[in-house]
Amino acid sequence: MNVAMKLRKKGMIVTEYENKGRDYRKLWFESFFETIDVSNHNRTNFLWEWFHTQNIPFRKGKEANQAFEKVNKQYCFIFFQESNDVLKVEYASEMKAKDLCNEVGEYSDVYIVDKGFNWTYVVPHEKEEYGPYFYRK
Repeated sequence: MNVAMKLRKKGMIVTEYENKGRDYRKLWFESFFETIDVSNHNRTNFLWEWFHTQNIPFRKGKEANQAFEKVNKQYCFIFFQESNDVLKVEYASEMKAKDLCNEVGEYSDVYIVDKGFNWTYVVPHEKEEYGPYFYRK
């Protein structure tokens, strides 16, 4: 996986897990959109689309990148919309937005969270039109 190799080259410890993506996507939704009654909403195709359907104070574009660069990333998880792979990243303080922007295929919608799911940084596949997004509870 390209992103794991990039992060390892920067000195981060990356542990790869298979078949955990569905669990992390579910936990992400429950953590950041916990107050939503989904029975009244049509499910969106991509998790990041929920940013546009709810009134939450997220940052977008350059502001999102700046917030991500500043947030404590000592220990975090990376997962994807279309893959069940999950990366646990330790000593991630040097992780930058540009490290996550060139993924393709099943790895093109990238979700990053801290271990407590207190903040999230999302790089959608439609980078030119949408995102990236940063949200802290």
